[in-house]
Amino acid sequence: MLTALRIQNLAIIDELEVRFTSGFNVLTGETGAGKSILVDALHLALGGRASADVVRTGADEATVEALFDGVDLVDRLAALGLPSNGSELLVRRVVSRGGRGRVWVNGAMATVHLLEQLMRGLLDISGQHEHVSLLDSQLHLPLLDAFADLHGELSRYREAYERLAATVRERESLLMDDAERERRADYLAFQLEEIDKLDPKPDEVGALESERKRLGSAARLRSVADEAERALYSGEASVADVLGATLNRLADVVGIDARFEPWVGALRTAKVEIEEASRELAGYVRGLDDDPSRLAEVDERLEAIKRLCRKHGGEVAQVLTRREQMRGELEGIERHGERLEQLERERVEQGARALELARQLSTRRAAAARDFAKAVETELGRLAMAKTVFRVALRPCAEGIAVDGQPLGARGIDLCELLLSPNEGEQPKPLARIASGGELSRVMLAVKRALARIDPVPTYVFDEVDTGIGGAVAESVGRLLKEVSRERQVLAITHLPQIAAYADHHLSVEKLVRDQRTVSRVVALDDEARTREVARMLAGVEVTRAAMRNAEEMIVSSRRRRRSRL
Repeated sequence: MLTALRIQNLAIIDELEVRFTSGFNVLTGETGAGKSILVDALHLALGGRASADVVRTGADEATVEALFDGVDLVDRLAALGLPSNGSELLVRRVVSRGGRGRVWVNGAMATVHLLEQLMRGLLDISGQHEHVSLLDSQLHLPLLDAFADLHGELSRYREAYERLAATVRERESLLMDDAERERRADYLAFQLEEIDKLDPKPDEVGALESERKRLGSAARLRSVADEAERALYSGEASVADVLGATLNRLADVVGIDARFEPWVGALRTAKVEIEEASRELAGYVRGLDDDPSRLAEVDERLEAIKRLCRKHGGEVAQVLTRREQMRGELEGIERHGERLEQLERERVEQGARALELARQLSTRRAAAARDFAKAVETELGRLAMAKTVFRVALRPCAEGIAVDGQPLGARGIDLCELLLSPNEGEQPKPLARIASGGELSRVMLAVKRALARIDPVPTYVFDEVDTGIGGAVAESVGRLLKEVSRERQVLAITHLPQIAAYADHHLSVEKLVRDQRTVSRVVALDDEARTREVARMLAGVEVTRAAMRNAEEMIVSSRRRRRSRL
């Protein structure tokens, strides 16, 4: 579960640390106090997208740290190359105003991508946007698949579908008309002839540039080498002559004092090296090529290679890779008839396999749809929607890759839509055409509750999912959230006292001005402060004695109802 969240310089929060407990945690406060900023911080801790705009004015970077306890991520951490800290997990995310961010997991540096992989399934955030997502029928089939636990079957189908789709795409590309195929073949042949004629080598550009530099400075190089050779050996009073005379004089006195012997040996070695260097310099002068025509050839080839590189990718390696790709494509066009026959055989075989897997998925979905609808209706009944009819409608795809007359889509042969009838006697209709905001809030919560039976996520976060409800319905939502918290940690941001009254741990988010800057703070409320906060939610700005009595009664009543459910 999430045990602590620490934030620095995020939006209006300068520095904040929040402690959470197991069970039902509620965050309340005035609109604009910064409650949703805590949810934004959690999104960052989960590896969500970051923007430099979230950094507090005047700061260079924002930091979010999240501490989890009681998690079993040892295998996942090892697979990602990250250190384990037993049952604890510490995540740190830094967002820089310059756009670059940094991530640490248990003290080790990581990437945002690794963080997103690690945190997947650890915490589920539900917000008001999910009310809208329930209206999008394209998102209904994934909900049913999640309820039916079809991850493995769906993965196998998608693998078969992708192979089929790739085969179909290649086959369609080969079915172009003869004129287009001929134009493409001519184009590829022309491009290949241009590359083959020049035939660049992988390291040729560097060698040509070195040669061009050498040819352009040939006169200077010859002058320096010739001058050095004459100074060392062939010129008057050369180093070799002076050294030879010096050696002769030293050799004459070796017999007198043996200490001269190592010096004589060292100088003889130096004389040999000087003579060798002189011969190499002379050979360099004789072999130096300053042919202007060769320089022109080098310049011309170097420019031709660079033009080719600009045309095909920027480097000789990309040109050579592109040549192989074009050769393969040209060969494919030239033998397209043979390849078409092969692709047709593969299409039939792969289509049969994909259709078989899709039908298996469809059978599982049809069975799960009834159970899913029943589970959601049960939860809706506990949310003051006992007469509501909820249905999961399945129908075949109308578009996709046709196999034996049946279109296949990316998720199989099915389309799915959630239907609702909130009024007894009315036919169920699509959510987008019938549900109100309050009904959508309850449907979303009921769906979450139904999915919770197979969902391993240990922590649920609800960001103002009480939109459009109140009164007895809000009390039902609070009671259900409390029941969910018996199995999982629940964090809920709410404006409704009926929900807040069910909390095990009540946190108040306050906005205040400090040193002429707006800041937010979070306060854990004791019993008295909690009663005052619920009273504020009931009464508004002025907390009256009546509001305090009502708040106290609401909290006591919620405890009584909780005990009656145990």
